Amino acid sequence: MRRLRPRSTRFINFVIVASFLINASLTFNLGNRYICLAEGDNLEGDEDFLAEILAEQAREDEELAGMEAEVREYEAMKARQSSAGGGMPGGGGGGSGVGGGGPKMYNMGGGTTNFSKIEADLRRKEAENAKKKVAEDEVNASHEAERIRLKREAAFEAELKKMNDEQRRKAQRQKAKDAKIVKRVLKAHKAGRHYETLGIRNLELQLGPFYFFNFSFGPWTLFRVKTKDIKRVYRNLARTVHPDKNRDGRAEEAFHALEESAEILTDEKKRSDYDKRIIATRRRRNRYAMESAYGVSRLAWNRSVSTLRLVKRILGPFSTPILVVTALII
Repeated sequence: MRRLRPRSTRFINFVIVASFLINASLTFNLGNRYICLAEGDNLEGDEDFLAEILAEQAREDEELAGMEAEVREYEAMKARQSSAGGGMPGGGGGGSGVGGGGPKMYNMGGGTTNFSKIEADLRRKEAENAKKKVAEDEVNASHEAERIRLKREAAFEAELKKMNDEQRRKAQRQKAKDAKIVKRVLKAHKAGRHYETLGIRNLELQLGPFYFFNFSFGPWTLFRVKTKDIKRVYRNLARTVHPDKNRDGRAEEAFHALEESAEILTDEKKRSDYDKRIIATRRRRNRYAMESAYGVSRLAWNRSVSTLRLVKRILGPFSTPILVVTALII
């Protein structure tokens, strides 16, 4: 067998090494290319995901801005209708916006905002503001009444200084009488008893209605005070309580209380509503009294039976004769 020459051997080795280096270089370049392609794909995916997040945020911002605009429009419509004497928006008529077709809903993310809740909150705030206003008005009225009372008392004391002893005693006696009338009027009016404010005894009695099969009878009203009698009593009492004649410091306040009670009792509708409230209150009070009396009588009966049983157990066979003799003695 023929041997290869050393020069040929070196050439073959050189070719093998060069081929290996070329393959390694190509493999490394292809790997870098694949890696770059993969990284490019990841970057493109990240950019798409970020774009979707920004678009969703923009949509949410648009929905929030639209909802805030609808809320402002709703409040403006409510303010306009309140100033015009109208009712709440959304009560009728189909129409676009907040008013028509019931409460309008908006979905943003996972939450839900409805205008019925907004309307309920607005009504609650209005009720709270109304209560606060009533309380403030009462406080202001009481302060004004106290100021007027002090002013009238100071004026009366100044008049007393100009009188002699006899005139002063007479004026003080008259002022004491006037104070009793004013105190009675104000006390009854504060309790909401308008008949008592005018000094009228309300003996009104209502009978019925009674039902018999499919027929109803009544109701009948007895001892009802006539409107002309109420007006007559009011005129007489108003002359007594009028601030120009009554020397008490709270005469003006009592005069206004008389006017309010007379206004209610001389108006048929207001008087009817007031009488219905009185009758309902009276019936509740009577029912409570009957239930209380029944409970007390039942408790007394149970206690008596328990006592008799205890006495019979203690006395044994002598219990019956002793109880009979005791009953005869009593």
